[in-house]
Amino acid sequence: MFNPKISIITVVRNGAQFVGQTIASVRSQSYSNIEYIVVDGGSTDGTLDIIRANEAGIARWISEADQGIADAFNKGLALATGDYLLFLNADDALAAQDVVADVVDLIQANSQPEIFYGDCDLLDRQSEEVLSHTSITFQPEKMRYGHMIPQPAMFTRRSYFEKYGKFDTTFRIAMDYEWLLRGGLSERVVHVPLLVTRVHDGGVSTQSRAAVINEIVRALQKNRLITNGFGEGKLRAYFLARAAAKKMLKFFGLYRKHA
Repeated sequence: MFNPKISIITVVRNGAQFVGQTIASVRSQSYSNIEYIVVDGGSTDGTLDIIRANEAGIARWISEADQGIADAFNKGLALATGDYLLFLNADDALAAQDVVADVVDLIQANSQPEIFYGDCDLLDRQSEEVLSHTSITFQPEKMRYGHMIPQPAMFTRRSYFEKYGKFDTTFRIAMDYEWLLRGGLSERVVHVPLLVTRVHDGGVSTQSRAAVINEIVRALQKNRLITNGFGEGKLRAYFLARAAAKKMLKFFGLYRKHA
């Protein structure tokens, strides 16, 4: 019987608004072979009280200062012992009680790929209204233009980390994109249109588009997918064209957030 250990890692700092929902969504899973790890960055807003109140459902947790999200991810990775790993953000939640059980069945049905991912719903941070549904078909060539599959719905086999390493702490926003570039263009990636997570809007990657683009460029340069100024200029022109098209669609009321 296929019964892999699934490590779910939540990193958080001052996330008291939603972290209780995140933890509850993991604790309520029908699949039993889950290792839940929480990495707190030294919260001061009541997050630690919520973690302590849920200790019975958490395999390991730590609270200490870190050097950013990538560093916190790496701390969770160092603690994890699962066959597949999911990084579930502290303002996200698994969509249903049987999600992990369904994912395990689908991983087995798809011959245990290196990366398996599903879909996300984006929720308004205040009203909890569903703003959009993200269902992305994986197209490796689009990664060269900054496209990323939804990290909160992505289960990664341990062997991928063993082969390609941990997250680069010099990246403050696009650390998961840079990490995926290392093997995502060559390893087997499988998508199934299963709703895995509900994600609140307003994450770090939405705070500065210019900073995101700069890190995407640097990630592509690091992995030698951009090797000269012409390639960088072409990519930045692509982002400018997309921004202009989005602005025009919004002006005419035609813009939709659905991926």
